[in-house]
Amino acid sequence: MKIIDTKPFPASREYDEIINIPLYKICKVKQIVNLSNYKNIIFQSPSAVINFDQINFIEEKRIIAMGPGTSNQLRKHGYVAEIPDTEYSSEGVINLMNKSEVTGKTLVIKGEGGLSIISEYLNSASLTADELNTYNRQKFRSYSEIKKQFCNSDFVIFSSALSVEIYFKHIHNDQENLKFLAVSERIQNVIESYKKESRVIDYFSDDLVNEIKLTLT
Repeated sequence: MKIIDTKPFPASREYDEIINIPLYKICKVKQIVNLSNYKNIIFQSPSAVINFDQINFIEEKRIIAMGPGTSNQLRKHGYVAEIPDTEYSSEGVINLMNKSEVTGKTLVIKGEGGLSIISEYLNSASLTADELNTYNRQKFRSYSEIKKQFCNSDFVIFSSALSVEIYFKHIHNDQENLKFLAVSERIQNVIESYKKESRVIDYFSDDLVNEIKLTLT
């Protein structure tokens, strides 16, 4: 069984059956921010954590991660972040924040072109929020060699809308038995916009390969 994960960097847990083939690269961007202005820090992705210049200076903040991958990245720096119970999305973060009083300004750390649902909601609710982009995503100049690596694959995992877009523009060749897997319903909807079916998997399962095998039953 050949499984391709299009995540832009390898998963924290390695599996012999899963090959990491990124479809774009992550590049850090210039950041200017005064952390003393903020009480709450929200990280929207692992890449937001990896590329944040001031990651070592948020000890006294309320730290929220959108999902387990982002939370795991924060743990590498010694931070235990709050995360949504089940819905690892902008809506899940908003529901988490609504369960307790939010005081002070909030900084949402993300990538260029990423969703602004959280900051827009907080500002509409008179809870002041700003955004800081720590990275951007850049497509590769050519996908001809990358396309060859997808030959004879059984599953492709998508964790971003951009990966889906790039795949169907530069990689896809209508392999009959190829199955598409999405890490969220939002990504599943993007896949469906290309008239393809997919299944949502628990990407952070303790046994991701078995989780994928269950999609065959």
